[in-house]
Amino acid sequence: MVQPEVLKKWDLGIGEASGFQVSDIHAYSITNFALFKFSDGRYVLFSAPGYKWQETVKQQVIGEGHSVLYFHTNDSAKVEGYLKFTQKPVVDTSLAPASRVLSLTDVASEFTRVLYESEMTSEKMVIATEISNQMVKCVQEDITCVAAIGKLANHHGYTYYHSARVAAYSIALAIEMGESDSLCLETIAIGCLLHDIGKSKIDLEILNKKSALTAVEWNLMRGHPEMGGDVVAGSNLDNSALEIILHHHERLDGEGYPHKLNSGEISKEVRIASFADTFDALTTNRPYQPSCTRFEALDVIRHRFLNQLDKGCFKAMISIMQKATKTA
Repeated sequence: MVQPEVLKKWDLGIGEASGFQVSDIHAYSITNFALFKFSDGRYVLFSAPGYKWQETVKQQVIGEGHSVLYFHTNDSAKVEGYLKFTQKPVVDTSLAPASRVLSLTDVASEFTRVLYESEMTSEKMVIATEISNQMVKCVQEDITCVAAIGKLANHHGYTYYHSARVAAYSIALAIEMGESDSLCLETIAIGCLLHDIGKSKIDLEILNKKSALTAVEWNLMRGHPEMGGDVVAGSNLDNSALEIILHHHERLDGEGYPHKLNSGEISKEVRIASFADTFDALTTNRPYQPSCTRFEALDVIRHRFLNQLDKGCFKAMISIMQKATKTA
């Protein structure tokens, strides 16, 4: 535990501090803001930014009569992000897969929003892994459940839900193409959940711009895969997941970015993620593009993008959507 010490160089005034309920702290979570006890008329540092909590420490603090700790109001945004992240809705595993995948998409979209607004931490990587695990189990139970996520396409913001949908589609594609190893599927899922994390470094006004991007804005957007690699650097992310982040805009005709890889250099996992990324983009309303139906999107891919994307993924998506239509 961080040893409490009296603040000497920076003393908080009452008007600059806000209360934080200790009961809201989750065991093993990391608070990326300083917390203080209020004792004998002054604020005393209790935990520095980056402190990893243990349940025993939390209960000790409450037992000592400190049900409330305090933070500087300058850290209000960080505190709000922490609370929203740790208090995400719990997915009911008893739900049918079609309903469960919708709940998982909601949870994953909130996770993505928090990632865009705060720093990557080891705790967030643990949460990403948990979401991926649950999503894999759900799609393994019923591969056609991914057809349900199309219902979200026209009713929610593109930026945060996109990565969640790409993860779900990619799991289904991998299963349809013969992948049965859960760890491999989870790696694909977590790579897809994080595939656009580099966009967190780009202004939302550019991401949501309704008109065409300028040359400068477009160059900035094209840099998001490498920026994403920087964001997750040091996270011990599996290499296949890292490749999804770095290479999901590479194309089989060699005209992708950022490295213009040829088809032999693009992994199976990246091919799956790239197809799912394109498919979701076509089937979702965006500021500058109305959505297609799922089968319209497949037709667009057939006539415009099939030389760039994996044909096996194309056939697998047709098969999945046909199965979903039969069971609807």
